[in-house]
Amino acid sequence: MSTPVDSNQQDGPLSQEQLAQIGEARMNASQILRAAQIAHREFVGLILMGALTAMFSCYGGISISSLIMGLWMIVGGVIEHLGEQRIRRLDPDVFTTLSRNQLLLGIMFVVISAWWMLTIAMGSDKDLASTGKTLSNLGVAATQMMPMVKLMLYGAYGSVGVFGIFWQGYLAWYYSRRQKQLLEYIQETPKWILDMQQSGILG
Repeated sequence: MSTPVDSNQQDGPLSQEQLAQIGEARMNASQILRAAQIAHREFVGLILMGALTAMFSCYGGISISSLIMGLWMIVGGVIEHLGEQRIRRLDPDVFTTLSRNQLLLGIMFVVISAWWMLTIAMGSDKDLASTGKTLSNLGVAATQMMPMVKLMLYGAYGSVGVFGIFWQGYLAWYYSRRQKQLLEYIQETPKWILDMQQSGILG
């Protein structure tokens, strides 16, 4: 790229060379800034799902594990929201924060999923007990249906852990890749353009 232009020389109209530099910078930054859109979607999804999980955790008796999951997701969503703003300011350290946030979310999903499956094996799962009671009230032989119910619950709970491993693991990897790109972008982009982008003058 051409040598950066001193900020004192930018009071007048931009030259064709400067406009070309801006266009190139925008193109190079597009993939990095796309991470801000992903962080925003994660923020919305985590907040909504976390709030729903926390509310349903109090239905029919408080489920501590579900409450922890819901609150953890809300906190994770807030971190994604703050991360989105830092991405737009081209802060390279944000991707370390976001990557760790996703790893911790993934670990939380796996641990709670394993705990839920353990409660099924121990016969202390709240949903399992509720289902057994409902079947008995309906006049259905619970002893015949419970193995199928257990299998369905294992599948549902296990999917939470699988989701945490693959989706949160992917996002942690994605954010770490964007950090490398952002560091390269900062090194290669004229400072006057970076200043304009970080201040919000340039998208």
